[in-house]
Amino acid sequence: MESQIDLEYKDLKGVQTAKVVKFVGDLDATNVEFVLEKICNLMDDGFVNIVADFKKLRYVNSTGLGVLLHFNKSSKEKGGSFKIANVNENVYEIIEIIGASSLLEIYDDVDEAIEALK
Repeated sequence: MESQIDLEYKDLKGVQTAKVVKFVGDLDATNVEFVLEKICNLMDDGFVNIVADFKKLRYVNSTGLGVLLHFNKSSKEKGGSFKIANVNENVYEIIEIIGASSLLEIYDDVDEAIEALK
């Protein structure tokens, strides 16, 4: 059974290389290829600063977490950053168990993550 995930994009005024990407649904092995393709396309188009809004991300598994770490590494290699905001308790717990909380840039809300870009 395939999980559902939707990505919604928003431009950022004043930061031409940035996008806010809202993750809606679950991120797991069934849809990680879709998310990987979409975010890599954004980075290839020059949007190397990504703020991932997880307010409506209900679940992430280890495969999904792996792709988040990939985005973090890829954005840095391209001179940008991958920031995560609005992480709910369930998702944060998984990030923490895997030990990725020290590897990912996690912010309380989108505004704080955007401010860190400037």
